[in-house]
Amino acid sequence: MVTSNFTARLGLAVALVLLATGLRAADSNGTNAPAPEAITNTSWVPPGVGRDGADWVELKSGEWLRGRIKYIQNKEVEFDSDELEELTLKFKNVRRVYTGHRVFTRFEGRDPVYGTAIISNKVVMVDGPNPLSLPLDQLVGMTPSGKKSSIRDWSGKATVGISLQSGNNSQTTFSSSAELARRTPNTTLLLDYLGNYSQANKIETANNDRGNATYDIRLTRAWFVRPLYAECYHDSLANLSLRLTGGVGAGYHIFDRTGLEWWVAGGPNYQYTQFQTVEADQPDTRTTPAAVLESNFKFDITRRLTFIQTWQSTFTSKESGQYTHHAVATLEFEIKRHLNLDVSFIWDYLQNPQTRSDGIIPEKSDRYLTVGLGVRF
Repeated sequence: MVTSNFTARLGLAVALVLLATGLRAADSNGTNAPAPEAITNTSWVPPGVGRDGADWVELKSGEWLRGRIKYIQNKEVEFDSDELEELTLKFKNVRRVYTGHRVFTRFEGRDPVYGTAIISNKVVMVDGPNPLSLPLDQLVGMTPSGKKSSIRDWSGKATVGISLQSGNNSQTTFSSSAELARRTPNTTLLLDYLGNYSQANKIETANNDRGNATYDIRLTRAWFVRPLYAECYHDSLANLSLRLTGGVGAGYHIFDRTGLEWWVAGGPNYQYTQFQTVEADQPDTRTTPAAVLESNFKFDITRRLTFIQTWQSTFTSKESGQYTHHAVATLEFEIKRHLNLDVSFIWDYLQNPQTRSDGIIPEKSDRYLTVGLGVRF
């Protein structure tokens, strides 16, 4: 039993980053190679910008990165470098961006525009069929593709935590989470999974899986609509064989700036619940209208340490549980640019658990503390 649960979750966790044409750079000597003192000059650009087909990013430290931009969204630049692999750069650390190919760029209150782009001096310039130059604070997002799907629009993260103990007490604890996202300049499709399994002295002490899917469309820098929300949840110890929730919603970004993000969302849903066991003469399934409220808070404590708090509350009929919430507080420490150490506290609460066939009422709250290594891709 331990091996099968462990293998299934491990498999799911593992299974689950210019305007340049015509741009010239020359030093004070009139050659393509800059003079030594020109390297510190913010007007200097590498000779390859606009000529080698690559995207270029200059950091505020004066360093240049060559590679491919996966997306610019939520104050972040997701960048893929052949030498440094995938990087997630905070926009506060970026001075200039040059795209080597045409990209889709979305500004607040405007349709996406298509063309090569430069971001410099807090201005975004797009050169294409409809040239445009607007302040950086009006930028909603930028991706290599807009309407058609591209592998470059996808990014993700997988985290795994394992604890084994033997001797007088035998215990196995396994936690896993995975996130897969597809972004365009004004949309985000997010798929995520969270699972916990624990066994002590051959007795299950935790066994649950949660999968979510959301699709958001940014209307402005603050408002977004959610035409799709879906959740699938299973928790054998809470007497939940299967719980499906689906609906629509809308949200608002209370804070959306570098180092501090907070958005809230909510909307009407419908929920189907299948209980694992029930008392005699009690139905083993329930359906009910539901209301879902969400909050997502993210704060950069230091350059490498980030605090993330997510909260989801669901209101249903009394027979389906009446009130549930799923809360996760995470400290994410960046070991390297693509490797994190995550410490998470998870609190699941169900106000009215369904009585099992043996007359036992499950506990209302389940709490977990997990530690795991996360890999971004």
